[in-house]
Amino acid sequence: MSANDSPAGPEEAVFVALQAKRGLETGEVLDRPVMFGELVHYLQGTAVVDEGRIQEQLNTNLDLRRQFNQLLSQVRVASAPQQAQAASDEPLNQRETRAFSVRFTRSRANTEQMYVLLTLHRESGLDDGHEPVLLVSKADKIGRLCFPAIKDHTSQLLFLAGDDKLSLVRDPDAELSLL
Repeated sequence: MSANDSPAGPEEAVFVALQAKRGLETGEVLDRPVMFGELVHYLQGTAVVDEGRIQEQLNTNLDLRRQFNQLLSQVRVASAPQQAQAASDEPLNQRETRAFSVRFTRSRANTEQMYVLLTLHRESGLDDGHEPVLLVSKADKIGRLCFPAIKDHTSQLLFLAGDDKLSLVRDPDAELSLL
């Protein structure tokens, strides 16, 4: 398709080509704004989204963060607030609420790996087959763990011991939200 065959017209095609050329020459990358639908999919884990871009913009865009927090408060099933911990920098080994609990255990086969075990309690109202999402938020960072389908009220993920998501979910200053 040539510039003259473009449905938007040759002027717009030339403009787009020049913008692309300018971006390549200067290395400038224009951030695409996060749309509301992307935010919903990010929260619920229902579609593939650019997780890094969304997390970066949530950490830098105050209006988007407010919208995210409002949406999160409407769709979450349960939450675990920040957990007070006596003057220790040790990561947590478990988080417990009335609706769910999260435990962290080392793999016996490979000590460099850790399991994140999610157990749902009756108060969560979630049944077997549901694919839960655990959102982890701190003042300066947001993470998301998409678990496989619940079976016998449990689900698990496996991480390398130094993984950023694992460190975030084990941080006592992080709030957990179950969706």
